[in-house]
Amino acid sequence: MEDDNSMSERILRSLETIVNNDPNLKEFVVVPAEANTKNKSPVLYEEHNIGLESWCVKHIYRYAYLELFEARKLLLKKKLPFNKERSLNHLLIGVLLINPDVSTFWNVKRELVERDVLSVNNELLFTKLVLSSKSKSNEAFAYRRWLLNRALAKLQKNDMRALQSLFDGEMSVCEMAAAKNANNYHAWTHRIWSFETIGHRMANFSVLMLRELEFSQQWLSQHVSEHTGYHYRQYLLNAVRNSKKITCVFEYYYSKVVESLGLVNENDPKDILTLLLGKEKSCKPLEETNNLINSFSLLLFDLHNTVDMLNSIFPNHEALWYHRRYLLHHLIKTAYEYHGLSFKMNEKLDDVALHGTNIVNMENSGFSDGEKQPKLFKTQPNRVESSLFYQSLVKTESEFIKKNLTGALHLARRYEKWLQFVFCMKDV
Repeated sequence: MEDDNSMSERILRSLETIVNNDPNLKEFVVVPAEANTKNKSPVLYEEHNIGLESWCVKHIYRYAYLELFEARKLLLKKKLPFNKERSLNHLLIGVLLINPDVSTFWNVKRELVERDVLSVNNELLFTKLVLSSKSKSNEAFAYRRWLLNRALAKLQKNDMRALQSLFDGEMSVCEMAAAKNANNYHAWTHRIWSFETIGHRMANFSVLMLRELEFSQQWLSQHVSEHTGYHYRQYLLNAVRNSKKITCVFEYYYSKVVESLGLVNENDPKDILTLLLGKEKSCKPLEETNNLINSFSLLLFDLHNTVDMLNSIFPNHEALWYHRRYLLHHLIKTAYEYHGLSFKMNEKLDDVALHGTNIVNMENSGFSDGEKQPKLFKTQPNRVESSLFYQSLVKTESEFIKKNLTGALHLARRYEKWLQFVFCMKDV
């Protein structure tokens, strides 16, 4: 037992030395190895990557686990000497690299940070290393957010360079974690938190938003079936609509929409709303008008460019169809808001509604197989339904459904029913 403990202590000290001395560490992995056949250190270190042979994992975890819980009792009673507090970190590094889902060990790290035993910057580097191995660790992301809140509280108000560095670091970590595990909800949630907490403090918010929109579009083109990627895209689209920090029109998306719809590029971007939707009921402030133009342009861009392009290359992906539903819903909702009208879907199907950013299937709409679905009676079209935008939308959706009847019949028929019974688009 003593031999195992001394061996574990040496291994943990080796890990701590590497972690403390290399700020450019990339990844940690446990390397399969049945036994220490070569009688050498099980810690592998090469090109800023750490490996740990699997035969020693149970020994060092057991040793560090028992030592930490003994020290934890003294720490809570404030009876642990300062030099002993500093020696806890090598134990914490070992147990958290192996199993980062024990909240007690992260709480010990929090206490050591508060006592200035550990630095925030070093801990941010360590959590990145943990997430390189366990990219879905919610405890690691929670600890990282706690560290960032401490860092933000100490930053000077106008220190944009430091804010930019923090923001870029979080975007990099989130992308790394999302790439390692498909549909990594924890990574995308952390990205949203970082954007709201750090991004909103920055002066160049419009530039950051454009950069994130470009990133999300590129991500979707490489991960077409990941619902979490679409969820983040939809978060960004909602943020553009509601933001008070975006003061300009996104020229790229605006010009792409004008081109895809075959419209004349008007000098005033506001004219595109008038052309497609008609004259608005009441004049809106410039800031709100710009948000409306950006939101409308982005929704139409995703509809006519992103979704159409991805569907043509990767047909029969359900996530794409759900994203198209989101786009249709918000396009029509935006058109109603533009005219100051209340937006309400088919009253017969009130339970077929939005849940966050997803819309439930028509199969779950409450009608049994033998029950007749409600008839759609003809009504006088309102200002939205008689607009050029709505007529164009009906035409494009009808063409999209027909184009997919051969390759994705089931998805196309479900989408057709959704349009007919939720939005009363009788002509699709």
